[in-house]
Amino acid sequence: VAGSMGPTGELIVPVGETPADDVYHAYVEQATALAEGGVDVLVIETMISVEEAKIAVRAAKEHTALPVAVLTTYEKGPRGYFTMMGDTPESAVKELTEAGADILGTNCGNGIERMIEIAQLMRAVDDGFMLVHSNAGIPAIINMEIVYPETPEFMAEHFKTLHGLGINILGGCCGTGPDHIKSLVEAVKG
Repeated sequence: VAGSMGPTGELIVPVGETPADDVYHAYVEQATALAEGGVDVLVIETMISVEEAKIAVRAAKEHTALPVAVLTTYEKGPRGYFTMMGDTPESAVKELTEAGADILGTNCGNGIERMIEIAQLMRAVDDGFMLVHSNAGIPAIINMEIVYPETPEFMAEHFKTLHGLGINILGGCCGTGPDHIKSLVEAVKG
């Protein structure tokens, strides 16, 4: 069982007004509660700031004996992939490894084709354990309903590519459902 810890949504001093100690204590509270609840691993996910992710890793490592995964989220611009706070996949991997993360990766914000690109960038600088949770594409509102365009069959072919890159843990994020996961399992088992 994985215990999920997401971003605070706060900007940390000196960029924002939230003290780093406040953020640290919020993550200590989450990590210890999840550990007491019996999780097997902590997943710090959907991080848009490597600095905040490093605080979360420190809190988890100092207050639990659990393995820690960190998933960062990227947008693609004219100069490549960056978190909202300007971190590249390559720099994130290096900094989070140094911070003590046991598993690195990415989740949310992108469909599977872009997740492959991000995974390639991460794999180029690290051969450790990696996790990718892809959205089922970028959502659109159709007839007042949120629709994710990537079908289980479309994603299954691309899951094979991620598996071939040596991504150890694969899964789904926004818009994925049981049929996507079933297709993932069938794709990589073969």
